[in-house]
Amino acid sequence: MNGNGEMARKFRFTQRDLESLPAHDPASASHQMEYCDSDIVGLRLFVGHTGRRFFYLRYRLNGRKRSCRIGEFPSVSLKEARTRAHELKSMISRGDDPVAERRARAAVPTFAEFAKNEYMPDAKAHKRSWRADEIRIDKELVPRFGRLQLTEITTKDIQQFHTAKRASRFPATANRYLSLMARMMQIAVEREYIERNPARAVHKFREDNARERHLSKEEIGRFLEALGSLKNRSMANSFKFLLFTGLRKGEAMTLAWRNVNIEAGTIYLEKTKNGRTRTVVLNALARQVLDEMLALREGDHPYVFPGRDANAPVSNPSKVFAAALKSAGIEGFHCHDLRHTYASLAINSGASLYDVQKLLGHATSQMTQRYAHLADDSLRAATENVANQISGVGQ
Repeated sequence: MNGNGEMARKFRFTQRDLESLPAHDPASASHQMEYCDSDIVGLRLFVGHTGRRFFYLRYRLNGRKRSCRIGEFPSVSLKEARTRAHELKSMISRGDDPVAERRARAAVPTFAEFAKNEYMPDAKAHKRSWRADEIRIDKELVPRFGRLQLTEITTKDIQQFHTAKRASRFPATANRYLSLMARMMQIAVEREYIERNPARAVHKFREDNARERHLSKEEIGRFLEALGSLKNRSMANSFKFLLFTGLRKGEAMTLAWRNVNIEAGTIYLEKTKNGRTRTVVLNALARQVLDEMLALREGDHPYVFPGRDANAPVSNPSKVFAAALKSAGIEGFHCHDLRHTYASLAINSGASLYDVQKLLGHATSQMTQRYAHLADDSLRAATENVANQISGVGQ
């Protein structure tokens, strides 16, 4: 009997016979006609009023009758349906329920769904750099992995993506994407969507792309002269402040007056890249910049380097910075390289790597090691000075 109380028709299925089956009678009280295959126990074909046909497997597990949909005929051929029926019956014999497993798979979100509904809310709550994650996800990760369920993403998939990124980007950029994928997959593990993190077995590339471009003393002179001719004094002085302090662009350009101590010559950074607060001791040139900006301050504007919008700091400095570089005749230089220039000047003046680490606000010495060769040059000059003094003894 079928589910409508009618006797199911049983015969040995053939491709030709199934193709010739008529649509179910529209006048019938039942929604579909059920046909049974005499070769494979439980294999059924349901035919509806419109003539659409679907393979199912009827089975019993733990005393309960169940049915599992295999697919639509003829997109799924009879041969494929029988193969799949054997696979399902093998699962059932092991005590596994294919319907429950299918429902469990359906409950696993796609990568795009997980990123939007679970990862990004978590990142916004715990990461200061969540916006960078959002850009990487929307621009690169969702187009590549978005339609896949989390359980379908393999180590090979992530490895291929990582390698492709290396082919078109710096190693460090490719590694940032890998770190993000690893973090997302780890959260998926913790929330029991997947059993293991497929990104964990992918190795990062060696990051040998560290840029060390810094201005020479002659270039510094031309750069400061170009800044002196800019009409936008707020923007010009923000670039000077970056050069004079070695701060990150975001740290300097969003500096608020409430965090400036003019008398002590210090500023307090509430938010840094490594998540730690710190106090920065300013040199004379940096203090001169603050004095000028204090003189130019309008009312109680909260930011040291005010933007065009009320109560907002300077923003979108790239065009102004590019114009200053062009005026100074400087090429191959980026705003972040002002930080490198500050570090190189500090080392050349005798500062140790430990001093530079503290001046730049690096959480560990690892990032500061990129300036080690400059320290070596300084040490070489120092030891030559010793040699020169010794050579002069008795002469």
